[in-house]
Amino acid sequence: MAWSVLLLAAVSLGLMAWSHQGWYELQQRAHTFDTLLSQAQLQARRAQILTEQHAAGQNPGSAQLIDTLSGEAQYAARQLQHMAPTTLQPGLTQLAKLLVSAREAQAGRLSSPPTTDAAQLQALLVGIEQTAHTVATQWASELDAETALQQRLDKLNMALVACVTLVLLVLIARAQRQREDAMGSLKARENQLRHKTRMYDFLSHVNQAIVRADSEFDLLQRVCEVAVQQGQFRKAWVTLFDAHIPRQLNCQAAAGDAQPAQDTLSFRVSPDPVAELPQCLLEGRCFRTADLSQHPDLPLWAIQAIEANTPGCVIVPLLRDQELVGHLLLLGRRVRDQDREELALFQDLSDDLSFALTNLHRDTQHDLTQERVRLHAAALESTRDGMMVLDRNRILVSINSAFTSLTGYHEDEAVGRTPEFLIPDQPADLIDEIRTDLRNHGAWQGEVWFRRKSGELFMVKMSLSAVHSARGRPAHFVAMFTDITPLKETEERLARMAHFDPLTDLPNRVLIQQRLSHALNLAQRHRTLVGVVFIDLDNFKTVNDGLGHAAGDSLLKQVAQRLRERVRQEDTLGRLSGDEFILVLEHLRHPQQAGMVASAILDSLGQPFTLDGGQQVYVRASIGISLFPQDGQDAAELIRNADAAMYESKRRGRNNFNFYTEAFTAVATNRLQMETRLRRAVEHDEFTLHYQPMVNIATGEVVALEALVRLKTPSGDDATLPSIGPGEFIPIMEETGMIVALGEWVLHEACRQGKVWLDAGLRFGRIAVNLSPSEVRRGGVIERLSRILRDTGLPPEHLEIEITESGLMESGTSAEQFLLMLYQLGVSLSIDDFGTGYSSLAYLKRFPVHQLKIDRSFIQDTPHNLSDCQLVSTMISMAHGLHMSVVAEGVEHPEQVELLSKLGCDIAQGYLYSRPVPAEQVGPLLRVRGAGGTDD
Repeated sequence: MAWSVLLLAAVSLGLMAWSHQGWYELQQRAHTFDTLLSQAQLQARRAQILTEQHAAGQNPGSAQLIDTLSGEAQYAARQLQHMAPTTLQPGLTQLAKLLVSAREAQAGRLSSPPTTDAAQLQALLVGIEQTAHTVATQWASELDAETALQQRLDKLNMALVACVTLVLLVLIARAQRQREDAMGSLKARENQLRHKTRMYDFLSHVNQAIVRADSEFDLLQRVCEVAVQQGQFRKAWVTLFDAHIPRQLNCQAAAGDAQPAQDTLSFRVSPDPVAELPQCLLEGRCFRTADLSQHPDLPLWAIQAIEANTPGCVIVPLLRDQELVGHLLLLGRRVRDQDREELALFQDLSDDLSFALTNLHRDTQHDLTQERVRLHAAALESTRDGMMVLDRNRILVSINSAFTSLTGYHEDEAVGRTPEFLIPDQPADLIDEIRTDLRNHGAWQGEVWFRRKSGELFMVKMSLSAVHSARGRPAHFVAMFTDITPLKETEERLARMAHFDPLTDLPNRVLIQQRLSHALNLAQRHRTLVGVVFIDLDNFKTVNDGLGHAAGDSLLKQVAQRLRERVRQEDTLGRLSGDEFILVLEHLRHPQQAGMVASAILDSLGQPFTLDGGQQVYVRASIGISLFPQDGQDAAELIRNADAAMYESKRRGRNNFNFYTEAFTAVATNRLQMETRLRRAVEHDEFTLHYQPMVNIATGEVVALEALVRLKTPSGDDATLPSIGPGEFIPIMEETGMIVALGEWVLHEACRQGKVWLDAGLRFGRIAVNLSPSEVRRGGVIERLSRILRDTGLPPEHLEIEITESGLMESGTSAEQFLLMLYQLGVSLSIDDFGTGYSSLAYLKRFPVHQLKIDRSFIQDTPHNLSDCQLVSTMISMAHGLHMSVVAEGVEHPEQVELLSKLGCDIAQGYLYSRPVPAEQVGPLLRVRGAGGTDD
């Protein structure tokens, strides 16, 4: 039994030893087979890559290395044939043949690149890869079968040693562990081989994408898709550097998972001398990491990649013409960052993609260059500018179709000739000028007269430049020219329009000033006089408004014609604007000559003018004359002074002339200063209101207050300016339009103050405010008055609007409607300065007016002037007959009050009762007059 046990133990030990030896040999054969097969694939791939680089001129000394690599691949295939089982021999034989063919094709590619098709070599490589893959698959099957047989033997051995002692069981367990270790090692090697096979497959498909891509974008998109499909990466995208923003990488193509998000794939690299990732991105080095979270200062896409469980990252630099242009970024769950062979593969991938990008870029640039050449040629043929090309001897060698259109010469008539046949006058001088400019500046440009084949002359703007050869010497000359004859004609018309009045064809203001300035220079040199005659037509506005602008234009043309007849050839007659003409008289010896010309003009204009419609009109003129040098030293001053003299002629009755004196300018200057001062007063609230009471003659009580505007007394820097009364500034403000702003302020201030008095319990009756005729003509009174009453809160029955008699009559038939609208607002209406204008009793009886104010000019001489007394009596009777009350203005003496009382006048206003006083003195004034006081 013991011997049996020992025998069994010995047999068991022998079987275990035999089993262990079998597993060891199986492992060694598998390792050797896998190594030789991988070596054959790798060396064939390297030989193909080096062959393509050698053909592209990148590695000219690699022919010997390529042949060595191909021989090593064949040697590995022969060794595989010796050790492989019979079932693998056909595949290995096919692999050996493909390697031989590939070696021959590579030799042909190296010796004669243009005649050997790179696609054939690529096809052989693909066949090698496919055959190797088939052999690997068969070998895996054969290996699985041998492994299964060995496992059956192990089971038999385990049955025999089942009854062996615990020692045998320990030995068996030990053997089992060895077997498991061997299997784990074998599977690890298998996984490593599969990974390398996948990477080689990825690289192979990338090369196929390079061959098939027809544009840079197409290539980048194909590479991203191959990386996801064959490289089994989870995300792939390509970023290129922005040409305008430093360190900005913009995504150009992407494929794979949704994370990282699309908007994070473009990012800006922040330089960091410590962090490896930004350094590789900026320096163009390959970057690999199995875990992005181990790196600091990550961009947003890296953070999202970690969150999406794809922490592995590979970054492959992309170059174009040896310059870093971007990167290929690959994300995966497992990246082997310690595998040197894999790093070399990614470096090869970078070289292949950079080579492809460079070629595509060059092809694109070549295509763009060809397209530009084609477009330039088409542009030269389609342009309307003439073009001619000359050689160094000035012989025409080429023209375009526009040359024929502009000159009439066809190509067979012009080519071979020098361009002198186009130049009608002194071509040698022009050619010398062009030659000098070309020698000094390299180009020439100017305006030239050309002659067409028909003999017609036309002006062109021509530019001529040299075309240099590769050595930098002028080889040809290109001339471009444009017909500018219509442009020159237009410029002449515009120049005339800019200097002549289109209606009368007389010089305008610009040309007049130029000629006057020239005349002043001549007069100063020859010590003669220059006269400026300023002519303004009287009542031209009546003709223009009454008969229409066409009649006015006809009249102006006839006036211009008559004035021409009175002008010497050396003098200048022009039209300034509207109905204003100016005449510059040169070479005068004494002022009377200018006066004689002015008299002749007045006589000429005294005759009637017959308009286009056959109607005759009479026009007179007012003329002002200024003389150089006594009345001014420059053109602007002389025209201004002649204008001032013309206005003096108008003031003196029109239809005459006046010589300038300094007093005219002083008046105009004072008027301008006053207007400026008044504008400033409006802008800075420099007006104030004074109030003058209206007193009931019978009771002596104050029944109303008239608001009178005053300009505040100058102070500060303006303290030296004289005071201005309303009689001076009101007319100016009416003429300039400032009266609207002033009137609105007066109305608002009076209503505001009235509301204050009412709130204080003062009884003042009504506040009377004057309304300027200019305000009525400009409109908007009703709207302003309604708004002011609403804003201030003054009841309308406490407001009285005064309108002058003449201003009311100017409004004509619209006056009644205007007054009715005021009446409907609830305010009282009064006619001011009655008797100074002209009134229609038919209008007065219809107007909703409750009061007439007799002008002070009728009161000041009463009771001594019986005519004034009679007129006043008549006005009072008429007013009472129309149911209106009467106010007498300018009452200064008691006897005047007594007369007015006898005549039945209702109210008096004047210095007898009070001068106009500021608002703060109105309360005491009302109490003194006995009609004020406060409401209890």
